[in-house]
Amino acid sequence: MIHDAFAIEPPEPYCQFVRNELALITSVDESMVEVLGWRPDELIGLPSTDFIHPDDQASAVLAWFEMISTPGSTMTWRGRYRAADGGWRWVQSVNSNHLDDPERVVVSVMSRITVLEMNTEEELRARKQLLSRLADALPVGVFQLDIYHQVTFTNDRLLEILGVPAAPNIAAQFAVVVEEDRCLLNPGLQTALDDSPVDDLELRFQVPVLHPDFAATRVCQISLRPLTDGAGIVTGAIGCLSDVTDSVELRRELQIRAAVDGLTGCLNRTATFELLDMALCQPTTSDNGVAVIFVDLDRFKAINDRFGHAAGDRALIVTADKIREAVRGGDSVGRLGGDEFLVICPDMPTPDAAVPVAQRVSKSLRHLLMFADGEAQMDASVGVAWTNQRSVSPDALIACADSAMYESKLGGTGAVTVAAE
Repeated sequence: MIHDAFAIEPPEPYCQFVRNELALITSVDESMVEVLGWRPDELIGLPSTDFIHPDDQASAVLAWFEMISTPGSTMTWRGRYRAADGGWRWVQSVNSNHLDDPERVVVSVMSRITVLEMNTEEELRARKQLLSRLADALPVGVFQLDIYHQVTFTNDRLLEILGVPAAPNIAAQFAVVVEEDRCLLNPGLQTALDDSPVDDLELRFQVPVLHPDFAATRVCQISLRPLTDGAGIVTGAIGCLSDVTDSVELRRELQIRAAVDGLTGCLNRTATFELLDMALCQPTTSDNGVAVIFVDLDRFKAINDRFGHAAGDRALIVTADKIREAVRGGDSVGRLGGDEFLVICPDMPTPDAAVPVAQRVSKSLRHLLMFADGEAQMDASVGVAWTNQRSVSPDALIACADSAMYESKLGGTGAVTVAAE
């Protein structure tokens, strides 16, 4: 009885034999003589395990039970069969499950394979295992996808970083990407699959922690590279994912430190000038301009001389806090140095519109400051400059406000002077 049950033509020579659900051989074609030297009548009625090498029997039994557990399935097994001359031959057996058919049999097509083929296969298996173990040992997540965005490989570290199990496609695997960052992921993947250079992606992930209902935002960097076949055709891509949350937070902290005055928490001098330059260059469809309020503390040197530099530092901290409380929500406060502060007020329609803000600043800084050794009256001189000309430089506008502040200092403590550039 010969079954034509295989889509792939086996190599020559080959033979076909049939077994029942107990793995007893029930029929063999005559080609078995050419493959292993056995006549069909020498095999019929015997279990196939009688002819399998002892070292290969465990894998054969496992393959058998996996195959018969799924009706209609086909499974390939490779191992050593005993030949009629007593030697062992490497064979490939393609087994097809027909146990649900009326005949209730397993049909197998057996062909000889060489030791070289087995060595090559073993070498490939060993290399695959090595790469898999190496990928699992890496401190970064690794994933591979095909041209249809189906995930074909993930290492353990990737699943650990994402906090989710393996998924069949990238959309499901990276479902925890923050919604606002999804627009970056697919174009990046497609660029790699188009075999074009792609920059590393920095994406935020809502990673589950401790409990499924809770998640922490992590920042991950993804590096993508295309995979090609021997003809140079792209077959997919490989990606490496690194958790860079700590690095991003450190970078942000360093940026803040580089821009913020360490004592008062205001913008430092450099950051103040940069922000003012940006405000002056900002395009606008109205005639609104930018105002700056120059603040200089009165009698600050006397506080340092009488109470010490620690008291002077406290006076500066209190001054910064009061200025921040007095200005508008969109205004920015910077410390130019010493006891000089600058408030940047964008989107100011006229110079006069900045006066109420400056008056609030001036009033807030007119107060009594208590120290352990006494008290000191705090006051400040304030000057305002305004412009709606984008050609005006930060230096020129600040110099104009400085002149206005000097006029207010000459005119009397707490006065507000306005100038337009």
